[in-house]
Amino acid sequence: MRQLFILFSLCFSLSLTAQEKITLLFVGDLMQHQAQIEAARVGTSYDYSSCFKHVKDEISAADLAVANLEVTLGGKPYSGYPAFSAPDEYLYAVKEAGFDVLLTANNHCLDRRKKGLERTILMLDSLHIPHAGTYVNKGKRDEGYPLLIEKNHFRIVLLNYTYGTNGIVPPKPAIVNMIDEKQMISDLKRAKDSLPDKIIVFIH
Repeated sequence: MRQLFILFSLCFSLSLTAQEKITLLFVGDLMQHQAQIEAARVGTSYDYSSCFKHVKDEISAADLAVANLEVTLGGKPYSGYPAFSAPDEYLYAVKEAGFDVLLTANNHCLDRRKKGLERTILMLDSLHIPHAGTYVNKGKRDEGYPLLIEKNHFRIVLLNYTYGTNGIVPPKPAIVNMIDEKQMISDLKRAKDSLPDKIIVFIH
């Protein structure tokens, strides 16, 4: 039976034998306030090449690095709090830093309303970054959730929910995973059906 060992803070290692092991790293929150956006500006583009330089090795060392993406990639005009929309270059840097999975169900996921939610998902999909939490419609949610990750012969299911969206109602047909007991129980049953080694639930 695979067991869970706490390595430090938000880094974990699941292991069966010395030969079968996976290291998980959890990070939050990935955000871009206005001062950070301006600091990355180079002419008409943005350079985040140094953003993760002090932690990149640690992120990349994990077999599976998961982070809460608490900005939209809603396009211009870029902005920080209270309605986040980060430059696309920020997502490129996030991937380059070694993050494998991004969580999107949080209180800022609708900062740019329907366009922001849809464009964020489009950007994640274009970079082939697995994600969980928000969906353009029910069909897409049914297709990709719960999120099953297979790595190092382990099967890990990730679930993601948020307490709210800052008072913004999710525009139909888009779906934001909310903390709803009935829905969460249903999702957990589906997660168990995939016979995972571990189920990990992220609550925002």
